[in-house]
Amino acid sequence: MNLLIDTWIPVQHQGSYQKISLQQLLCGEQTGELCLPRDDMELACLQLLCAMTQVLFIPKDKKALGQYIKEPITPEAYADACQGKMDWFDLEHPETPFMQIRGVKAAQPTPMDKLLAGVADGTNKAFVNPQGLAEALCRGCAAIALFNAANNCPSMGGGFKGGLRGSTPITVLIKGRTLRETVWLNVLTEETAESVMPWHQATKDQLPNYLDRIKADAKIPVSAIGLNRGLLWQPAHFELLPSHGSANCSCCGCYEPVYNGFNKAKFNYTIEGVWAHPLSARTFAIKKGEREEKFPSFTTTAPTWTHMSRLVVDKQDDKEGQQTAPVIQQARTFMAADRIQLIIGGYRNNQATILERRHELFSLAQGWAEHGDVIQQIIDDGLAYKTALRKALYLFALGIKDKVNGSGVNLCDSVEAAYYQRTENLMHNSFATIKFEAPRDELQALNNQLKAIVISLFNQSTEPYQQEPKMLKALALARRSLHKSLKELEPQGGTL
Repeated sequence: MNLLIDTWIPVQHQGSYQKISLQQLLCGEQTGELCLPRDDMELACLQLLCAMTQVLFIPKDKKALGQYIKEPITPEAYADACQGKMDWFDLEHPETPFMQIRGVKAAQPTPMDKLLAGVADGTNKAFVNPQGLAEALCRGCAAIALFNAANNCPSMGGGFKGGLRGSTPITVLIKGRTLRETVWLNVLTEETAESVMPWHQATKDQLPNYLDRIKADAKIPVSAIGLNRGLLWQPAHFELLPSHGSANCSCCGCYEPVYNGFNKAKFNYTIEGVWAHPLSARTFAIKKGEREEKFPSFTTTAPTWTHMSRLVVDKQDDKEGQQTAPVIQQARTFMAADRIQLIIGGYRNNQATILERRHELFSLAQGWAEHGDVIQQIIDDGLAYKTALRKALYLFALGIKDKVNGSGVNLCDSVEAAYYQRTENLMHNSFATIKFEAPRDELQALNNQLKAIVISLFNQSTEPYQQEPKMLKALALARRSLHKSLKELEPQGGTL
């Protein structure tokens, strides 16, 4: 199967499910929304479509990109772009199969469930995955899974290398009105590529590393990795076992030729530096005069909105800073006056174990590009009220040494989770509707709502202990702490 010409993209259009080709999508011959049973597979499929389109077409500037977004390309233009790249995307090529290395030697085959993040994890598969989800994968789902494992997942562990963005990076994509438009909105222009990768011109004709292999134990500077090579980087040695007939794909359900296993082998090398992936923000800190960069990831249970600033706002000082994904930097040049919708996703992990999957849609109101300070203020306010609540409950549990005995009941984590749950829609709505040019009244209204939620949660969580005489002093101490903190969060000269 060749991803450039065959039908493998699972979409749903007006209630009808079908698979379409990349040509049908980009030429406007077929449309629909991605449709897979796992949100992470849908996200990976969208990333793969963006990567393939970027490799085939790189618009010169934002005007050329705007034309691609506005009108479908012709079949002739698509065929021309595919010239010389057919071997890149052939899943069963005899020498250079897509995202694979031929001749991988392994003691025994690995089941396909190892390609789907979290399916084989004993700690969580019972409550996130249906039985037998990855027993057999069709060619399209196998290609998506290979790409996802290479770009978004923790490594296989035990010496296997992870992707260019580290273990579990946060991915940011811009959402358009249609799937075709979404794909183009996440393609970099020549101008943007040159600005974020000064080495772009010298590396623009590179091959993916599953075609042009790197040497074992090589040390590779990021400036030696071009856009094509980086987007299609395969960090491990994988090889699908030959398909032995057709069956229902365990993922998409289609009756097609399926794969039941693959071989994997360790391969060591070193990447020097941090590659500027088009779909990832980066944070950095200056330590001992050296700039240390990394990609943001979901490391705690804190919701995605708490990360929003570093995903859409550029800032830096002498000690640290953050740089948005190149697609966001590019969007500021032609979407700054418009509202923008973002698809944000990724995993939260503990080493090789997936603890959580995230795939969310955020809207930012008009003015988002020029008012990062307001975005930061919304986040800071949301976190400040959470901290006030947590501080009060911490005092309730511990008290004050030699003065007030604490209750010994730690409510902090459970109530924090409830706070995040109660405020999720409120925070989403604030980003989507705030008037960035004059946000004062709306920020005030947000704080009033956050304050009400905090007081409600404090009362609800401590109510069972209000009739316990031994806990009354601790409760009074906690209540005074909460009201003091809430008073400090009020704007100067006003009340909430």
